Amino acid sequence: MGSRPELVAPPEIFYDDVAARKYTSNSRIIKIQTSMSERALELLDLPKNGAPKLLLDIGCGSGLSGETITESGHHWVGLDISPSMLDIALEREVEGDLLLSDMGFRVSFWNV
Repeated sequence: MGSRPELVAPPEIFYDDVAARKYTSNSRIIKIQTSMSERALELLDLPKNGAPKLLLDIGCGSGLSGETITESGHHWVGLDISPSMLDIALEREVEGDLLLSDMGFRVSFWNV
């Protein structure tokens, strides 16, 4: 078994309410997430004057990256393994659609 958290124990152990709130309110994390999201959008090279695109945020957590996607004029669907992180995203009223999902398993979009 590896040392990655998802291989050691269920997400509730590593991504509980306390950890999720701490992560989401950390100014350093917010800055890093924003910077990485802006760079990802830049690398996608989406048309500047085109219609909004629908993007998938895998591991969306509390929606920090999703805010950057929304501010860029696009729509997004976020997947995350942590109910606590998704609860915070809902509290923050992020614009994306949120799904509780483990990317290590099959993901179904039929119910979206």
